[in-house]
Amino acid sequence: MDHPTPIRLLIIMSANVVGEAPNVEISIERIAPVYYIFKDVKADVVLATPTGGYAALAPDLRQFPSEERCVQRFLSDRDARDDLADTLSLEQIVIDDFDAAFCIGFSGSIWGADDLGVAPVIRAFLGDRKPVAIIPGRGLDIAAEGAGGGLLVVGDGGQSAALAALALLNVIELRRQFATTA
Repeated sequence: MDHPTPIRLLIIMSANVVGEAPNVEISIERIAPVYYIFKDVKADVVLATPTGGYAALAPDLRQFPSEERCVQRFLSDRDARDDLADTLSLEQIVIDDFDAAFCIGFSGSIWGADDLGVAPVIRAFLGDRKPVAIIPGRGLDIAAEGAGGGLLVVGDGGQSAALAALALLNVIELRRQFATTA
């Protein structure tokens, strides 16, 4: 995947908090594998949350340390921690700046109203013919109306996040190949 322009990926953590508590759908265990799949291919990775700033995660890994290597790598990686501490808000996202989006923890209807702004961002990526992967929270409605020329990858199993991340990278590579031969 050597190109003059690096791949730019957006990871959207769909909700910072639910009421007073961190969103249990968003955790380092879910983010770290995807983050490093993208980083290891030298992609530019940007983290976003609905409101930006510090991403409240569950559980607090200082109280419940994980033995997973990618989680330990994330926690010892200053740049990764800085990315997590200063996420973009969805209002700051410019779709043209990214090749694809990866959304973790989204619940609700992609095609319906969404006060947090996640659904409109997903729709904008799909409308711009860019691939989107979603590892859902609870109650995801993915009726395929309105996807246009975009590609939507959805998974909820144990390896879904890593497989969806790899699928996005492959789609981006194929799109770039088609663009240079067209």
